[in-house]
Amino acid sequence: MMKISTCFLAIALSSGAVAEPPAVRPHQVLDELHSHHQGIAVWWVGNAGWLIKADDLLIGIDLDLSNEEKVEPSPITPQELAGELDLEFVTHHHGDHCNVPTIQALAGAPRATFVLPQPCLREVAGLHIPQERIVVPEPLQPFDIKGVHVEPIHAIHGNQEFTVLTREPDFVEKIAHNCGYVLNIQGKRFLHPGDSVLTEEHLGLKHIDVLFVSPTVHNMYTDRSMILINHLQPAYIFPQHFGTYRETEEEAFWMHGYPDELKLRLSEELQARYHKLPLGGMFTIR
Repeated sequence: MMKISTCFLAIALSSGAVAEPPAVRPHQVLDELHSHHQGIAVWWVGNAGWLIKADDLLIGIDLDLSNEEKVEPSPITPQELAGELDLEFVTHHHGDHCNVPTIQALAGAPRATFVLPQPCLREVAGLHIPQERIVVPEPLQPFDIKGVHVEPIHAIHGNQEFTVLTREPDFVEKIAHNCGYVLNIQGKRFLHPGDSVLTEEHLGLKHIDVLFVSPTVHNMYTDRSMILINHLQPAYIFPQHFGTYRETEEEAFWMHGYPDELKLRLSEELQARYHKLPLGGMFTIR
């Protein structure tokens, strides 16, 4: 991660601005994972990827730990994580969420179980992951795994100009089977919508404590993200899907996020609950 220049720091201090968080050191995330054994903490590892550790249970969501087209290297490698991860949730089949090289490395160790929606199964078929290590979720069909109660919900993928993605083959099947997740962990409810426009299912959810939200054109942007946040009133709000890939004009609709613009549209109370983590940043959930 880029270090703060002396000039920038002087300007920030003189203007009262908050300086950037310090760079994450190599192996810092792995060291923090090893030292965490009680309570819940989260780490943002780029794009829509998260690590959640509850006591000694380590959960990943939409991990893309490859370095292809990244602005900065991933803060932890899949090889480092392979022997640590207990559960990997994937929301849908796109490579920045269902990242085959990352899953291949994680599957090389016998520990992790993979929660893969049906459209992802074709993507990972060549990895020959044992069937007993794969769970195939379906929206609105809750299940329990490794002490986590999982409530899958529909994820309706957006596209350019705030449209719904319909150009892919079998898009109806993908709409039917791709998932967002409500994860019930130690009495806290985490919502990761995946790549989705705002739906009535989102607004029908209750008692969400932790929200991962994607203010991009192809997801909920700032206006619909604000609707979701105001409706759910979560205790913790974490923006995602920004600042990870080297952006191009053609791909900006999904690469470019608006986390700062979203924060400015929230009330002061909700801004205090809003935490934009640096890459590899850790946050403790109380």
